[in-house]
Amino acid sequence: MFSSLTAKFCCLVCLSVLLLGTGGFPGTILAQDRAASENDISALSDEFEDPATLKQWLRIHQTEKTNADQLEKFDIAKTRPGWMVMIPFSSTWYMDYRGVLAYKQVKGDFVVTSNIRVARRGGDGAPRSNYSLAGLMIRTPREVTPQTWKPGGENYIFLSLGAANRPGSYQFEVKTTVNSRSTLAVTDAGTPTAIIQIARIGNEFILLKKTPEGNWNIHQRYHRTDMPQELQVGLTVYTDYSTASRMQPAQQNSQVIKNGRPDLVAGFDYVRFKRPQVPADLKGKSLTNPDAVSDAQLLQFLGENAR
Repeated sequence: MFSSLTAKFCCLVCLSVLLLGTGGFPGTILAQDRAASENDISALSDEFEDPATLKQWLRIHQTEKTNADQLEKFDIAKTRPGWMVMIPFSSTWYMDYRGVLAYKQVKGDFVVTSNIRVARRGGDGAPRSNYSLAGLMIRTPREVTPQTWKPGGENYIFLSLGAANRPGSYQFEVKTTVNSRSTLAVTDAGTPTAIIQIARIGNEFILLKKTPEGNWNIHQRYHRTDMPQELQVGLTVYTDYSTASRMQPAQQNSQVIKNGRPDLVAGFDYVRFKRPQVPADLKGKSLTNPDAVSDAQLLQFLGENAR
């Protein structure tokens, strides 16, 4: 855990040096020599103690020039000290629907971890609108604007916590989308808080989670040969699928829905980036094949061992 002031100071110094060395572009670090700096992306991490770091997070509505900020509230260390808080308007990620994403650009292999807490608006308890969740997301960048956007171009993976198809209950949702064809799975969570982790190792993506009373476990594995070297990696929130899906994707993606029934408050305690350290005996093996590499073998270098 990087909770001490000393660790924070070192991280900020590291960030300044790396940004100066790459021309100062926020949210992007290009690894020139991974052998010399095996954890070069740690400078992308954010402990959410300084409101000024908000500007280091890229926003998808700005990148793709929709000018539709689908967050009613978005701040660091203001609503809750030491946390990033997001309160979304009605929006969703499904098929060609595109929602909220605050991200860093990451090139090569990585492990990203966040501690997430979700609640309904106006108090504790699980969200009461369907598909109201918050989580970690990785996405293939798109060079589009509202004028050039075409269907069929969404490629991403996410794991999130909130209420999915059973509003009022805490659930996990995992989703993989290839060329805007989404496949999802929902499981019980039973908790408003969880640590979520996504690891990329080549074309293999491992999704993990840990509840406060549970152990680290492998939630899902995906083999995706379509993902480019550089991805958008960050935080997503979405809520009130019933309202958002009444619109066509191009319409929902490019406007703020203020007459829906959003019901999500999401808090992120931190986001930490690292390079994965794959044990020598696992290199070259298919990490997405449980017969070749067990969950226990993955947890030798992922989960708590990646933090």
